[in-house]
Amino acid sequence: MVNGGYFNEQQWQKLEKPLLDVDSVINEFAASSGLEVTRNHKDWPERSMVWDNNNVRCLIQLYLVSEDSLTYNLWFCASQDRGRKRYWKQESPINNQPVSKFSGQLPELLREGREKLLSWSNDPSVMEYATGIG
Repeated sequence: MVNGGYFNEQQWQKLEKPLLDVDSVINEFAASSGLEVTRNHKDWPERSMVWDNNNVRCLIQLYLVSEDSLTYNLWFCASQDRGRKRYWKQESPINNQPVSKFSGQLPELLREGREKLLSWSNDPSVMEYATGIG
């Protein structure tokens, strides 16, 4: 078993392959934007870029949604903790789609997502209450 025991080696390779196919696009975007890419957080097939702007956490994440249909979401999220409350603004331009369906658009989607996150983080008043914390 690999990755915390959720998947055997063959399953993991199948689930991560679509991400491996776009790693060069993600890595190039991250490098040109001064960001770092993390992979497979919490033993789940995904790629993330996180940074802080004006005390707002900005996240771009491409992650597996369905093991059966091998589909992924692309998610943009800006969040800020204010006292014991968390506020956020988020968007998913890609929902439950195979990577092959949107891989050609990925460079533009990442660029647009970064621009949105910077805009949201520069105006935290656009964020809405998400949850209470701790």
